[in-house]
Amino acid sequence: MVFLLCCALGVQAQQADFPYPEIPDEMEEPEARLSYLLNHFWNQYAFADSTAMNREVGEQGMVDFLNFMQHADSVTAAKGARALADSLVAHPSALSFFEGLMAHYLDDPDSPLYSDRVYVHLLRALPETPQRSWLLEQLAKNQVGSRAADILVTTPDGKQARLYDIKAEQMLLIFFDPDCRRCQRLETQLKQDLLIMQNPRLKVVRKDVNDLKGEYYVPHTPMLYLLDKEKRVVLKGGNEEAIKTFL
Repeated sequence: MVFLLCCALGVQAQQADFPYPEIPDEMEEPEARLSYLLNHFWNQYAFADSTAMNREVGEQGMVDFLNFMQHADSVTAAKGARALADSLVAHPSALSFFEGLMAHYLDDPDSPLYSDRVYVHLLRALPETPQRSWLLEQLAKNQVGSRAADILVTTPDGKQARLYDIKAEQMLLIFFDPDCRRCQRLETQLKQDLLIMQNPRLKVVRKDVNDLKGEYYVPHTPMLYLLDKEKRVVLKGGNEEAIKTFL
């Protein structure tokens, strides 16, 4: 049943011993099947079992769960998040483990599952703490579809300018740290990337994270934002390949 739903959604379930729920045969609509799956996904998982083997199974299940969450609308995703949160609250040791998985897969721009939208649903479903409240506040900044915050950036000619004073059909905003080796590798790759560097519609600008004053949430560097003509966020957190695929 899970395999059929995976095919309908264009994703493939992990091959693991995770106890996936059985979706009723009479449930045929993809949206209904996805809702049922998310609401019952964790019913048979042993949250109280803290062995390394069971945690490995839980992580494999979590990868699939987050993948399915990506395809859910806001109402369905919120219900799925609540179903998981209810189980985690009853098992504090599992809560710590799974919250670490959420950060690993959802808050790392290099993760293929990176998604602040899914992360927000899960954090809202969990009990409120100062750390979760702070993180929710950070994730709310510059979401996809919203207009990016206006900051001072470095232009291709090395000058400083306000983001909104720069005219471009598309803009690649790179957050970097001068001491970050991954940032240095990205710079080298970009110089050799003709699709990006010689794109007449795209302008590449940079911002040193040491000069940020809280306008953006940058959990890791480098971090990329793709903006449209109106400075709306089109893509965030993606690596160079994700940007090229989108372009």
